[in-house]
Amino acid sequence: MFIASISGLPIPLLPIHILWVNLVTDGLPAFALGVDPVDKNVMNRPPLPAGESIITKKRGIILSLQGLVIALCSLCTFIYLLYIAKESLIHARTGAFIVLATSQLFHSFNFRSSTNSLFKIGIFTNSKLVLATLISFLLQMSAVYVPFLQKVFKTDPLQTNHLILVIIISSLPLFIMEIVKGMNRIFKKDWLE
Repeated sequence: MFIASISGLPIPLLPIHILWVNLVTDGLPAFALGVDPVDKNVMNRPPLPAGESIITKKRGIILSLQGLVIALCSLCTFIYLLYIAKESLIHARTGAFIVLATSQLFHSFNFRSSTNSLFKIGIFTNSKLVLATLISFLLQMSAVYVPFLQKVFKTDPLQTNHLILVIIISSLPLFIMEIVKGMNRIFKKDWLE
């Protein structure tokens, strides 16, 4: 929103979109992450130093960068649909709205481990997270495709090609973090801990 406003772009999301995304992406996936199976190597890690904050400076930077990636994915989708695909403002907002919610759903899988790859852990080893993500995704899609909710959320159904593009863009935060985790392991760094 900040980048769009200082750039002179139309506002990419409405307040109701932001409220809805917070409801859909924070509730069910957070509960499901709370019952995630414990990492087998958890006892091999040293304890946090006494008095250290849960959100250290390094973790704060990582979380900020992850949020920036999600924000840029949403903004780029908005710009693409509005200026390159020449779609309407409501259509472009719908694309940004879906990306903002869906990318956070994809990103919830990153929080299962800060070091191990999701593909090593196994996508389906936390079936509750998969179910919570699916329910949240269906709720998000209902805000776009259910006619009376379209009026409430001021959304416009996306064409199939745009929906596929939006889902691909939404998955980028997951794959970017997988690359960072891989580099972390290869170079034996502790960027993410």
